[in-house]
Amino acid sequence: MNNHRFSRRRFITSAGVTVTLPMLPSLLYRRNASAATCTPVKRLLAYMYPNGLHMAESLPVGAGAGTAWTLPAMLAPLLPVKSDLLIVTGLENQMRRRELGDHAIGCGALFTARKPTANQQITNMSVDQAIADAQMGCRGIASIQLGTENTGGVDDFGTYYTRSISWRGTTTSNADGSKTFSTGAATPLGKEIDPVKAFNRLFMGTDPAASASDAAMRKALRQSVLDTVVPHGDFLRTRLNTEDRLKVDELFTGIRSLELEIQSTAVAGTCTKPATPVATTDVQKKIEIFHNLMAVAFQCDVTRVMSFMMGDALSSKNLSFIPAVSAAGGAAGHHAVSHHSGDATMVAKFKAMVLWEMQMIAAFIQKLKGLTDFDGQPLLNNMLVIFGSEIADGNRHNHDDKPLILAGKLGGLVTTDRHVRYPVNRDYTLVKTYGDFFITLLGLYDVKVTTFGDDGKEAITWNR
Repeated sequence: MNNHRFSRRRFITSAGVTVTLPMLPSLLYRRNASAATCTPVKRLLAYMYPNGLHMAESLPVGAGAGTAWTLPAMLAPLLPVKSDLLIVTGLENQMRRRELGDHAIGCGALFTARKPTANQQITNMSVDQAIADAQMGCRGIASIQLGTENTGGVDDFGTYYTRSISWRGTTTSNADGSKTFSTGAATPLGKEIDPVKAFNRLFMGTDPAASASDAAMRKALRQSVLDTVVPHGDFLRTRLNTEDRLKVDELFTGIRSLELEIQSTAVAGTCTKPATPVATTDVQKKIEIFHNLMAVAFQCDVTRVMSFMMGDALSSKNLSFIPAVSAAGGAAGHHAVSHHSGDATMVAKFKAMVLWEMQMIAAFIQKLKGLTDFDGQPLLNNMLVIFGSEIADGNRHNHDDKPLILAGKLGGLVTTDRHVRYPVNRDYTLVKTYGDFFITLLGLYDVKVTTFGDDGKEAITWNR
């Protein structure tokens, strides 16, 4: 009689093992695939304001950290949040490829770093979508696109380039773990411009308080499942040969890793769902409503990636409600005034418009800073907001020395209260570009790339 023959009891026991254990690696694989981007919590908001700046008074004075730099006149409204800012200047984005259609070129390239193709939807993935894909499954809404209007002009390139900053394009996963976002047929992601519809997409049918308690309960349940599995490890080890014991040890090491991950997984912070907004045609009120919706959606962890267009490229919104604009009389359309040609009255009106935009942005940053996140810290600490425009100077339409204003620390990955100044250079083998900036940005969100857009060829250190 064979002493190694299984008894009925041993057969049933081992059958249970062989049926149950192979399922665990699949569970571990799915969790670990998203762990790098789901925890710690890292949020992104790609934010566009239209028609550029009055660059003569928009570059910070000095460079470095703290008292080594000061805000210029056009960015003065940001002074209360200076300690939360990182401003990067000297970057170029498509300057060498300028032609008729500067607004569309700049808007299409703002977060793709690739020049649009006239009247064809050909570009590469925008950085917000690359980051949203990396966090797929972390939240129910991978990303959402919002804005205030859909009136951006054709500008010789097609309205999809003046009305969209978020693009879906081709992604290739490489053997070394990096991604390639190639140019090709791409899809502009239409934005929601109705605050009521945006509210419904973000909050309808949800109870943030219940969501937080549900998340905590799910965490406890996952932990209790592991607690019932782990003790069986000792039982198995005494009954297996060396080879099988190594496999089981490997498995339970993975289970322990999963256990630690579950323990460290963030649960959405306490948040209060905003009241349903009322439809409005008031320009300032509409922006304030969207600012509030985005801030609370981030706090409630409804999504971790958003894009927002304060206005379309070529925006001609009537800004006569700004006192200095109405007092001067005459033209009050944003785009028309930005083409001031040096006229003193028009320059004064354009400066008033830029200051108003910066006041709105400063108030939004303060809102993000005033909300409490899941870890008890300001919401702004666990996110990064990138503010940019489609052109640098509203009158010149240039794409060189095009500043980016960043707010937030991204969980400590970004050091704020700094101005990083890259040398403006006409030698395109030396100039630093938006593509270079985005290579570093993507790395902060665990997306490895070696190139990005038309000119991104190397990571640059702007975050420290």
